[in-house]
Amino acid sequence: MKLATPARVDTPLAIGSMTVAGRLFKSATSETRADHDGFVTEELLDFYRPMFAVGTPMVVTGNLYVSRQGKSAGRQAGIDHDDKIPGLRQWVSLAHAGGTKLIAQLNHGGRQISRALPGERIVSASGVREPMYGSKPAPLNVEEIRDVVQSFVAAARRAHDAGFDGVQVHAAHGYLLSQFLTPHTNRRLDAYGGPLENRARLVREVVSGIRDELPDFPLLVKINGTDDLPFRKGATTDELIQVARWLEDAGADAIEVSRGHYESWPGMVQGHYRGFLRNAIERGLLAKVSPGRKVALRAVAPVVERIAERLRPPVEGFNLAFAERFATALDVPVICVGGFHTPEGISAAITNGRVDAISAARAFIADPHLYVNTVGPRAADVPVCGYCNVCIATFSTTAIDCGSADIRGRRDLMIASRAAAPAAASPSKENK
Repeated sequence: MKLATPARVDTPLAIGSMTVAGRLFKSATSETRADHDGFVTEELLDFYRPMFAVGTPMVVTGNLYVSRQGKSAGRQAGIDHDDKIPGLRQWVSLAHAGGTKLIAQLNHGGRQISRALPGERIVSASGVREPMYGSKPAPLNVEEIRDVVQSFVAAARRAHDAGFDGVQVHAAHGYLLSQFLTPHTNRRLDAYGGPLENRARLVREVVSGIRDELPDFPLLVKINGTDDLPFRKGATTDELIQVARWLEDAGADAIEVSRGHYESWPGMVQGHYRGFLRNAIERGLLAKVSPGRKVALRAVAPVVERIAERLRPPVEGFNLAFAERFATALDVPVICVGGFHTPEGISAAITNGRVDAISAARAFIADPHLYVNTVGPRAADVPVCGYCNVCIATFSTTAIDCGSADIRGRRDLMIASRAAAPAAASPSKENK
């Protein structure tokens, strides 16, 4: 066990066999920019070009579905079949041209799917209805669980063959592996339910299976620091730390700490919420729910959004206290995500030794040059995320982008200005 070692944001960090040139990373974002069959598009690559152009040390892709059954969003990129590899290689080549390490995030949506693909069904640990989408999953049987494990292992092999620098297993945010960890969504009575050791069996088998298949391939895991499920039985922080210890023993090279399930809203995406539900229904993640559910959500939206604004206002580093406990308990690097967007907040978490590295998602959407704007000179007009959460509300239907016209305008000017004077960015090439 260790405490994170105090360091600077631009201090290199070893993650397994990989060395990353700095300690501020782009966390996974659902891009909604692949084609409808999950193939990489120019629109998807365009989202990442500015981050790669300035040498962001490490980027984690949006969640790549490991099987058709696990596809959880519209225009989500896939890694479920070998025919995806050529497009994934393009993505990797673009990242490496800028000196960025690219990590493939592997995921199965479980019950957090509004509508299953033809020939598939929505599944989970148990048949507990998902309240945001209204989906009622079927419990996986043991043979199907083995298939899920193999789908993750096969996806990791494809990531390796496509040239990715590593993979991240998504066991947070109420997706399938997280559903098995959480008592509220896992009410099984077999070897995959009940005591923590049983609830953690699936994610342990996934990590062990990938490590057996790829002994030296960097392997990260994303896990909740808290399930954030008031009045429901979530996994406790102590339990989640124990799971992380087991995953470290199984071969995980780093842990990223986040929080919540979809039904934890607004806790999972703390910030501002005015218009969140309207955007989600009209052009986002709730666009495909039933007409009756849309009517009900529209009716309660104004009150719910006002309450959310009071309960979960924007706070920089809102998962840091949880991540710090993981850093104390583990030997592998611990990465914290959650509301980071200023050089001061990012630097303090690392230089004070609270965690080994910081990741951000919404802040990189507003400012894809966030890394160089944190470690280098920062102009007065740099775009800064205002946490309006429109980018979160509209994913799955609308291509991800910043929801503020003012911030988008400043971002585009910054990118154009840096492109005209590339020496100003001084991206590191050490991690090509």
